[in-house]
Amino acid sequence: METTQYGHLLIDGFGVSLRKRRGRILILSKGEKKEIPMKSVKEVVIIGKAALSSELLKALAQSGADLLIATPTGRPVARLIPAKAGGTARNRYEQYKSLEDGRGIEIARAVIVGKIRNQASNLSYYSKARRMDEELSSELYDAAQQLKREMEELKNEEFPDIDEARRRIMARESKCANIYWEKIASIMEEWKFRGREKRTDLEGNVIDPVNLCLNVCYNLLSAQIWKNVLRFGLDPFLGYLHVERSGRISLVYDLMEPFRPMVDRFVFSYLRGMSPSLFSSNIVSGTIASLRSRFFSDFMNWRLDYKGRKLGMETIMFLYVRDIVSFLRGGKEPTMPYIPW
Repeated sequence: METTQYGHLLIDGFGVSLRKRRGRILILSKGEKKEIPMKSVKEVVIIGKAALSSELLKALAQSGADLLIATPTGRPVARLIPAKAGGTARNRYEQYKSLEDGRGIEIARAVIVGKIRNQASNLSYYSKARRMDEELSSELYDAAQQLKREMEELKNEEFPDIDEARRRIMARESKCANIYWEKIASIMEEWKFRGREKRTDLEGNVIDPVNLCLNVCYNLLSAQIWKNVLRFGLDPFLGYLHVERSGRISLVYDLMEPFRPMVDRFVFSYLRGMSPSLFSSNIVSGTIASLRSRFFSDFMNWRLDYKGRKLGMETIMFLYVRDIVSFLRGGKEPTMPYIPW
């Protein structure tokens, strides 16, 4: 239960109790006690079952620390939103207005352009890593070039309104996803991976470990984007690509798109050298607990170039959403996070 470099405190287990004690977080678990300075914690992530005192909740809200409640598969359930939450009413007003004046179309286009570019980057990376297999390397390279052509076409496509833009952009995204996942399947054959499945089961027999790991990490990713959306006062339920539906954080799902291929690269690296036996029904929970921990310790600390600066993923996500808000308020078009390769 150590905090990561960026102050994530992951509470992953059962029968844990958290209280406030003189500027510190007291953690009680199975007869053991541990204290962590409140000032070192930027986010508390509760996975499993834990009891939190009301004094600790108040202290977290007052300090500006985030609190996330998630399921064992990482799906965000709730967040603590302080009364003094950041952002302004104008940010949300501009978000609503942008659905009608063309800015929403540009954001919708930008996030999918960013996603396709990062998918192409992944395929280029795996093409170079598999030079010993000329046929596979060539197929991956050709697919990467095809995605780049689709991306360039999308950059120049014109749309009459947000509804038409949503329909055509998502159709192109789906086409690129089919190309991408077909080639990813060819490099993940040892895992019997046949393509993306959004539904996986952590209980009982796990048929597809790759999809399970991807879904867990996508869930954790959505929670991190959600955190920054709330920080800037945006409406998480009003998206540009994903239509509004009760309980769906549509804007979050929009803005996480460019980061999905980054998660893919992280998951494939995590699985390298592992055995499918680690996903058998009796020990899969422990394997996924390790993945969740690695997401916060490794993925969220991954350093990439963003606008000419080498920054950690945590910082990049914050600046990325800040750029979206700046664009809504009259600034330049937002820069999409990019995997350089």
